[in-house]
Amino acid sequence: MYSTQALPKLPRMAAVHDLSGMGKCSLTVALPIVSATGVECCCIPTALLSTHTGGCLTGWTFTDLSGDIVPIARHWHDMALKFDAVYSGYLASETQGRLLEQAIDLIAGEDTHIIVDPAMADNGNYYANLDVRMTECFRRLIKRADIITPNITEACFLTDTPYRAGGHDEKFVTELIDKLSELGPDFVAITGVSPERGKVGIAARDNRTGKSCCVMNDALDGTFHGSGDVFASAFAALLTRGAPLEKALCTAEQFVTAAIERTALRATPREYGLDFEGILPEYIRLCEALFAPEAEA
Repeated sequence: MYSTQALPKLPRMAAVHDLSGMGKCSLTVALPIVSATGVECCCIPTALLSTHTGGCLTGWTFTDLSGDIVPIARHWHDMALKFDAVYSGYLASETQGRLLEQAIDLIAGEDTHIIVDPAMADNGNYYANLDVRMTECFRRLIKRADIITPNITEACFLTDTPYRAGGHDEKFVTELIDKLSELGPDFVAITGVSPERGKVGIAARDNRTGKSCCVMNDALDGTFHGSGDVFASAFAALLTRGAPLEKALCTAEQFVTAAIERTALRATPREYGLDFEGILPEYIRLCEALFAPEAEA
């Protein structure tokens, strides 16, 4: 039986990402994970691809949807839709960054969280068809952001810091977070931090309180495509629902780690993305426990 008590307001997020038909990343990851967190996910697709562009995948199709970004946002504005968060990820060009800024102006209110995952590079290199112009694009967006979730490569590019594949000691990471914080965000979370061989994790700081935290795990060999999107989607949605930084970080990290382990055990080709679907039931239970007082209201 459902409770007859009034339910709390359902948080609403606008997710601005590309849509890859195969290879779990971007919107195919954001939509189910944000929804599983208990946040309504409204989508603005920036491009349509047959697959993502990473790893050994080649021959992918690409349809630019730049012309739809602002009209979709304008329609939502005309509908007087209210958004608790705008969450952006991969953008196909610097032009799309400027269009996203226009979309934010249309749909974001004073209390809307602006969440930017500057998805443009990994392992010391830009993604296919992207270059240094995207660094300038994301710097502009980050100046408007409340929450950012770069990986270690993106953090280095954004701060003009020489890239390191590993050996990310506390001083190095703190300096990265300090430099990123100068751009203006309240929350900074850097993924892919590897302080020593065999260890990888996430370092984060809430600049409003000065509280820092990090989580580390044993690293599995190789690259797991889409893991950053899985983490960022869960982390962004948890913060949108009001989870404290440390709990949001630990819950999102626990989710992505379980998905990586499942992917490795199943021997899923890495380019196909993470096997996160089987972890969603447990993730939903974690969210229910995390927000239990709200659920009982």
